[in-house]
Amino acid sequence: MHTKGKAFFLAFFFAALGILYGQSAERTRPADDLLFKIAVYGPSDDIFIWWGHAALVVENTRWNYSRVFDWGIFSYPSDDFLTDFLRDQISYKSTVDSPDMQMYIDEDRDITVYTLDLDADGKEIILRYAEDNVLPENCYYNYHEFRDNCSTRVRDIIDMGTGGRFKEWALNTPGRFSIRQHLRRFTWFRPASDWFLDFLMGQDLDAPVTRWDEMFLPVELGRGISDFTYTDSLGAEHKLVTSVELLNASKNRPPVLNAAPRRWPGDLLLGLLSAILAAGIRELRKKRPLAGRIAWGLCQSAAGLCLGISGCILVYAWFFMKNDYIQQNINLLFINPLFLAAVPLGILSAANKLNAIKPEKCLRVLWTYAAAAGIITQFLRILPIFFQQNQSTAALILPALVVFSFGAEGCGPLFPARVKKDGGVGLTG
Repeated sequence: MHTKGKAFFLAFFFAALGILYGQSAERTRPADDLLFKIAVYGPSDDIFIWWGHAALVVENTRWNYSRVFDWGIFSYPSDDFLTDFLRDQISYKSTVDSPDMQMYIDEDRDITVYTLDLDADGKEIILRYAEDNVLPENCYYNYHEFRDNCSTRVRDIIDMGTGGRFKEWALNTPGRFSIRQHLRRFTWFRPASDWFLDFLMGQDLDAPVTRWDEMFLPVELGRGISDFTYTDSLGAEHKLVTSVELLNASKNRPPVLNAAPRRWPGDLLLGLLSAILAAGIRELRKKRPLAGRIAWGLCQSAAGLCLGISGCILVYAWFFMKNDYIQQNINLLFINPLFLAAVPLGILSAANKLNAIKPEKCLRVLWTYAAAAGIITQFLRILPIFFQQNQSTAALILPALVVFSFGAEGCGPLFPARVKKDGGVGLTG
């Protein structure tokens, strides 16, 4: 073959090869080799993982490797998460790493993986955002337990990948429960923690929510993406999730309930028992005056200490913490630092120091206020602006407060009448 013929043949060959490659590149995009999955992990032992965890998994099917984008990594100054949480010193960030499912299996946690059906445009949008989000200058973010966490970050990028359709659907779909009820689905088997968290949370957590709001929980994120159907950029309608795989099922952990159990009937029973005990101590004064007086005074001191410390926690949370969901707590009306005054008053009453302070009368005024305020909180919920579900707190505490409000001498008047020397009637004190 002549030199010119060879040159022409090579030019034609490479031109044809370029055309074929270009057509192939149009048909196959890099994102077509990527598989996007959402990993939802069940609860763990530490308090900050009681409600589970979620992450984005990106698998490259051509080169057979995977990456996990995680928005739930935190760092804090001390070794005590709770202390740094109260100080608002916890910083969260996003990271990318190789998947390590064995770590979660060793912790006996549920692992459910949802495979997503996304078009190439959606995949590229998600991958670009995720990779940009793990850069050192972008990885830290202001964590919020219910509006910005590991689960909501994954929820948001799924919405990006569906062109905003996921959020539109979720915002227009009512949620099943309030945030308070959702939280209790995970804490029901820890009675003390369950009650205290319920007591600490303000009324914002009882407001109606949408499916979008509910997906602050990883399990609700999994449920949400499983229910969602959308239309892709080519006009085809299909389900977002193509498959659900349970990689590990917890063997020794209590289950996450479908709905939180009602707790106030049990709390009311405990409250009535404590009230009966308090009434028994008060009646002991009639048979054993000395022992009864000491027991009754110390009982009131102990009650004042518990209520006062609990009230201090509410005041600190409301005025000194940035967590908005702890604020606007109606429990502060009848559980507040004022009741610390019952500690010295109860001791004075037990010691029978009937001086100008008149500890029994002061205590009775204090407890009457507390009982009345607690009862009022239950009636306030009739009004639309008061909707905090604090029945459990009231059920546990109010019965004893009512007994304390009767005072040491039973149900007599708070300010009993006395007879004057001239036969007239006046008020004591």
